[in-house]
Amino acid sequence: MKKYIILAMASAAMILAAASCQKTPANAEKGTGYLSFGEFTLGLDETVETKATAPSGNYTIFIFDADGNEIMRKTYDEVKNSDNKISIAAGTYTLVARSSSDEVPVAAFEQPVYGVTKEFDIVAGMETSIGELVCTLVQCKVTVSYSDEFLAAVTGNGSTTVELKAGSPLEYKLNANGTYDQSAGYFAVDGNTMTVTFKGSVAGATQKMTKVFSNIAPKQWRQVKFIQKVNEQGNATFDIVIQDLISDATLNGVVNADEDILAEDPDAPKGDGGIALSIDYEAGCDPEITDLENILIVPVETRDMAIRFRATVPNGVKKFNVVIDSDNEAFLSAVDAAQARELDLINPSAENGIIFDVVPFPHGQELIGQTDIAFNLDAAQDAITNYSGRHSFKMSIVDQTGCKNEIPVVMVVE
Repeated sequence: MKKYIILAMASAAMILAAASCQKTPANAEKGTGYLSFGEFTLGLDETVETKATAPSGNYTIFIFDADGNEIMRKTYDEVKNSDNKISIAAGTYTLVARSSSDEVPVAAFEQPVYGVTKEFDIVAGMETSIGELVCTLVQCKVTVSYSDEFLAAVTGNGSTTVELKAGSPLEYKLNANGTYDQSAGYFAVDGNTMTVTFKGSVAGATQKMTKVFSNIAPKQWRQVKFIQKVNEQGNATFDIVIQDLISDATLNGVVNADEDILAEDPDAPKGDGGIALSIDYEAGCDPEITDLENILIVPVETRDMAIRFRATVPNGVKKFNVVIDSDNEAFLSAVDAAQARELDLINPSAENGIIFDVVPFPHGQELIGQTDIAFNLDAAQDAITNYSGRHSFKMSIVDQTGCKNEIPVVMVVE
């Protein structure tokens, strides 16, 4: 449905030439005609694909000559309260009506611009009427969202950038807790492609994905969404799709060949940064422990062990997570009671407190920036010896430069 903002232009006497041009006969002889605003109305089409809300306020009317020179600029109110017509030299012109007197921004959040453009000719001695014009959104609107499955895999901060004009992207932030920027970005359409790039921490690793979409045009709402999908091998991966408000079938899947699947970020720091775990004999660790991946534990009644090691992080800790696994379902059930299969030592939850009573990992914000962290797991034996089997604690450490290392500590109860 069209809702018209009738800007009935009651005429605007605007003499652009010198004093001699004020004489009608001379004007006609010298090639002057008239532009009439008597029947000019300016409407707003709210049935656009975006369903965006048009900005309120005064529209600006521009007239440009064939060389692109601005020869008139008036607000709606000024035109409405002026005379019926203006005299202009014969030639071809362009009228632009816009909801903003400024240029359309290349890329900006929450700045929609509505407008319309019409070319017209002025013939010497004749009168040209503009008639009825309808304004629509002159930009492409873009929002970004993520499926629940994607958010569940997020393990750190990230962002999605959207770019229509090279060098002028908008960045939509994604937080480690699953909240994200839901602002609407408005883009001047430069060409017909849109590049979407995600970069962030997924499943404990810094990953990056890029996808290019075609057929971008004004008056569209491109709803970018990150979803989970299953590949031919049956493995879960992620993809970027377009969900359009009007017709998914029309806009979905229109993609260029320029596409990268979510993978390790090629710009991420390379190497482990010297991150390491080592047996801490100086702290009294049992001398029979020679390998952190095969710590043999026997019942406490037979032997009480000293289980101690150190984490060395030369560039300082940024993230420290522990992934707990076991071949004993009863052990895993006990871990689940503390919601601790994936444990963030720096930002543990209240439920995780149970696990620290059993396996006394160092934890809390004080770990950030530390370069040497001591682990004393002597007390863990009391609980672990109740569960036979192989129990692994994969230490996933990221330093302040982005380097990372994953090191398992495995305890075996016979």
